[in-house]
Amino acid sequence: MAFGQWIRRIAAGLLVGTMATPLAAQTPEPPIWVIEDDNSTIYMIGTVHMMRDGVDWESPQLAEILGRADSVWLELDSFDPPENLFGLIMASGMSPDRPLSSLLDDEEMSGLQTILDEHGVPLDSFDGLRPWYAYLQISALMLVEAGFDPQGGIDMHIKDRADELGIPVMGFETFEEQFETLSGMDEEVQLDVLRQTIIEYEDAKTELVDELESWIDGDLTTLKAETAEIAHELEGFYEVLFVERNQGFADGIEDILSGKGTALVAVGLGHYVGPDSIPEILEERGYTVERR
Repeated sequence: MAFGQWIRRIAAGLLVGTMATPLAAQTPEPPIWVIEDDNSTIYMIGTVHMMRDGVDWESPQLAEILGRADSVWLELDSFDPPENLFGLIMASGMSPDRPLSSLLDDEEMSGLQTILDEHGVPLDSFDGLRPWYAYLQISALMLVEAGFDPQGGIDMHIKDRADELGIPVMGFETFEEQFETLSGMDEEVQLDVLRQTIIEYEDAKTELVDELESWIDGDLTTLKAETAEIAHELEGFYEVLFVERNQGFADGIEDILSGKGTALVAVGLGHYVGPDSIPEILEERGYTVERR
């Protein structure tokens, strides 16, 4: 599974848990942000990168935007892993000389063992992973257990629709850049995220249902609260995965504005909320961002 499929589905409040109750039957109204200048219009939407079948999330406005878009911008322009994926994992995802059992305490290792046992995964196969890579694997297990489809992401749906319509699809980042972002985090930051993932494994499968339901209804209150909590509890992780990348996304959006035409920008929903979000950064740079 590519990083663009891992981290954007898993990290920092973008998890969506088990559907304990069905979503209300109503027209979806997920937020859309718009920024314009004299000859360019950019529509910005958030994506949930791993979705369960039967969840009605697509608003009529999205189909309309795609119908007149000249380009689509995603975090990555392709969901196919690079040819050097195995080499990247071996070089940056493995640390047999510093196994997890030497970095986590007995209680944390017991929690990890419990999670892996539930999925029939031998601990020995996990012990040599670097913390960031172990964190992604555990989170992926969580989502699959909750019934989410790795091939059912909203970003994948948008790319498929753009391809059908003949709309060029571009990416703000490359796979290698995203991979380096995670693997380049300080080890202690990686361990903080892994520990929290182990501790909150069961709760995360249900707590974040409210985020998904609220987002579909156009309410970002729950997601804002979750993002603020992550910024407070996992400051290093938040800085790398959100603050720094949001600055890069804003730079890319400014580049699009320097041209002309209509573009759809679709990146992870968590990048649109909080004081360090894409809309806030663009407004700080003097642009007017309208939410519709």
